[in-house]
Formats: sequence, structure tokens, C-alpha cells
Amino acid sequence: MGSNAATKALRIVDNLERILAIELMNASQAIEFRRPLKSSEFLESFLALYRSEVPLVEEDRILHYDIENTIAFLNNLQIDETVFE
Repeated sequence: MGSNAATKALRIVDNLERILAIELMNASQAIEFRRPLKSSEFLESFLALYRSEVPLVEEDRILHYDIENTIAFLNNLQIDETVFE
């Protein structure tokens, strides 16, 4: 039963990862709609880094590739801990 629970937990984590990627895509898109207003330096630098990997959605397109690129971005992201001290 432990292996079944582990398999189910892995599916839950994978789904959560996909949900967070979609939320990041939506939030970054929403911030772009609020331009020329600015957010904090940290968020602006984070968004610039994110936009280097996932472009702004300006026309209709298949978002599957953007979701996959966002997941890869989140998996490879390294945040400098000194920012939070």
C-alpha cells in the first residue's frame, strides 16, 4: 500500500507543479497589462528572467509549450538566499 500512496502523491505533486506554472503565466501576464506601473525590484528582476524563457502572450497560440517552458523554468530556478536576509 505504501507504493500506491507514493505513486498517488507523485501524481498530486506533478499536478500541483502544473497548476503553479499556469498561475505564474497568468500573474506575469496580468502584471504586463498594468504597465507602466512597476512592482518591487525583486519581482521585476524575476519577471525579466521569466520573460527570457517564456515570451509574453500577445496573440492566440497553443499554451502547452509555454506551460512546459514555465515548468522547466521553475525546476531550474535558483534564488539567491541573501535577498531574503
